[in-house]
Amino acid sequence: MRELRRLSITLQRVNPKVLALRLLFFILCFSFSLATWAQVEPASKKDISIGLVLSGGGAKCMAQIGALRVIEEAGVNIDYIGGTSMGAIVGAMYALGYSVDEIEQYMRQVDWDALLSNEVPRNRLSFFDRKSESKYLLNFPIEDNKIQLPRGLNYAQYILKELSFITQQSYKYESFADFPIPFFCVATNLENGELEIFEDGRLMDALRASTAFPSLFTPYEVNGKLYVDGGVVNNYPVKPLMEKGVDFTIGVDVQDFLYGKEDLNSIVRVLEQTSSFINAQEFENQQKYTNILIRPEIPEAGITSFDIFDTIVARGEKAARLKLEELKEIAQSDPSRLLDHNGFYAMPLKSFYVKDIKVNGNENITDEYVISKLRIKKESICKATRLDRGIDLLYGTKYFENVDYTISPADTGYVLHINLREKSSLSQFRLGLHYNDDFKTALLLNYTSRNLLFKNSRLSVDFAAGDNPRLLANYFVDRGYIPTLGLQVRANRFEFRTYQNLKPVNQRVYFDLSIDLFLQSTLYDAYAIGGGVQLDQIDIRQDIDVANIEELRKSYINYYAFLDFDSFDNADYPRRGFKLYGQWRIMAEQERLETFLEPSSVFNFKYDQAASFAPWLFLNLQLMGATTIGPDLDDPYKIYLGSLGKSYINYISPFIGYRFMELIGRNAVTVRADLYFEFLNDHYLIARGNVGKMEPTLNGLFNSTILLDGFALAYSYDSPVGPLELNVMGSTNHANIYTYISLGFWF
Repeated sequence: MRELRRLSITLQRVNPKVLALRLLFFILCFSFSLATWAQVEPASKKDISIGLVLSGGGAKCMAQIGALRVIEEAGVNIDYIGGTSMGAIVGAMYALGYSVDEIEQYMRQVDWDALLSNEVPRNRLSFFDRKSESKYLLNFPIEDNKIQLPRGLNYAQYILKELSFITQQSYKYESFADFPIPFFCVATNLENGELEIFEDGRLMDALRASTAFPSLFTPYEVNGKLYVDGGVVNNYPVKPLMEKGVDFTIGVDVQDFLYGKEDLNSIVRVLEQTSSFINAQEFENQQKYTNILIRPEIPEAGITSFDIFDTIVARGEKAARLKLEELKEIAQSDPSRLLDHNGFYAMPLKSFYVKDIKVNGNENITDEYVISKLRIKKESICKATRLDRGIDLLYGTKYFENVDYTISPADTGYVLHINLREKSSLSQFRLGLHYNDDFKTALLLNYTSRNLLFKNSRLSVDFAAGDNPRLLANYFVDRGYIPTLGLQVRANRFEFRTYQNLKPVNQRVYFDLSIDLFLQSTLYDAYAIGGGVQLDQIDIRQDIDVANIEELRKSYINYYAFLDFDSFDNADYPRRGFKLYGQWRIMAEQERLETFLEPSSVFNFKYDQAASFAPWLFLNLQLMGATTIGPDLDDPYKIYLGSLGKSYINYISPFIGYRFMELIGRNAVTVRADLYFEFLNDHYLIARGNVGKMEPTLNGLFNSTILLDGFALAYSYDSPVGPLELNVMGSTNHANIYTYISLGFWF
């Protein structure tokens, strides 16, 4: 108190003018010090930790690319990323060091249809599967001698293969926290429904688990636990991100929670809706942890709407620009430098030197078999495109649920690790359904088993139950180019007519039963060359007889050699590749393998070439020829032309403008062209035409002026149950107009 009184007395004695000057001087000095402190203070502030959370949403997550571009433009430096499902993939790429442009470039070139369907390109299947895989509508695994329901529509092999590629450079980091931007993603434990946070291990495993959309993709096993899509429990994991210690969160959420009744018009939308009830509630809990929320409006998009890629990206950018000022404010308050994504080399290697190859996870298949199918050699340069094809070829053997790869550095180059998940069962039951005007309706039942009796073997039994039942069973051991014995049993039953002057004169029923023992070599799963002996029992009886044609019941022994090449990319609508088949067969009637009549033979070939002029316009050209050498053959081995079907036997070939087996002869040659115009996705208009000759002698094919022809116009829809096709056809050789209907996969 005394000191205060002294100070008060002193101030009273000071001249007021002097006191005012001193006070003004003090204020100026304080203001100058404050301004100087304000200029240097940001450099001494502690960096703000900014987290980014990306929700799941399938194709809608492409909007996150546009949002990331605006976030970078605002100058925001992201310090941690968390994501779910497809948002986890986008986030992982950005965290690894991909630039926004690199992410967009990669996402644009992905074949999303192939990824979602998980169909192996036909030209990458094994030779026998290439011939049969397009016949079946449904597949059911057989385990413990019971037919089981599949755990999902597909094993998501194509997703895993793409994840192998985009995460190739993740081998540099021990955990996700060591990425240029620390990262985590979430998945749902299928056994207990709990949320699992992935922060280490193989990045591709974490992302595959996070994207295992229930029913669409099979659950994925990691460290002995089964996982499904993280969005089942938490599709917007911002709270786990806050628990990483971030100070500020930015969220890009592309969820559409609940569709109206009119929008629930597909199985994908229904599956989305079933998981949206929990997500809608969870989002309210998570949203309160978000400082800046970016929510693009994309009502026309679903989880598979990759066909409107540009629109989705643009909507994400538009939504982020609405928050641009807020983003700039947070960027200005954070003094840390923006991460330079060009310095991390996250992009996969286009080629690399393979020092060694390690095969992991194989028990029923040898390392040598795996490497032979992979077609990559040790101590050689491996291109990424060749490795991609090798993974497909290996998966196309049907022995594995998944095939992926990783690389690790060696003293020179890299060690290539091929990681396999063998199927728990190598047997399956399959179904097919088809109708056509030649053979009417049939239900196809198939049993296929691999590694039966011998490794690398394949047993397949087809039985078509319907108006005209058929059976085809074969057993073969695949040893590549090494010739191997195979066995085939075939039976056919169908009705056909004989025509004279364009009018039917009788109707007959054909039945045969044949057993083939053959020797075959396969090269690159595309070429097959071989030969064999066939015992054939054939019965032809009259059903309706006007021309009094004799019935037939005979046995034959046949010897044949063949060459078969097939590189078509699609069995029904090929755009690339060609097929070549040639056979020479000697046929002789026999009795009890004791009496053999004079033999005759037929040489036939067929060449098909596919060419594409545009994604929506492509052409198939076909050249077919057959000639008889020796005496006239019995009816079963004569050359027949007519109709528009497939899967014919012996020397029955389609010919536009005529009915099934309407033209009969000893020698024939035809040329055909099919022009496909895809006017809508999976909807085609097809213009077809063919010309040909059929003559008693081979010389007549070159000298005769009689030309057969036919033309057709067709509409075809490539439906989930197979091609649905309606043809209207005719010929300048006659005035008749015919229709031809085919529904479903051919078998």
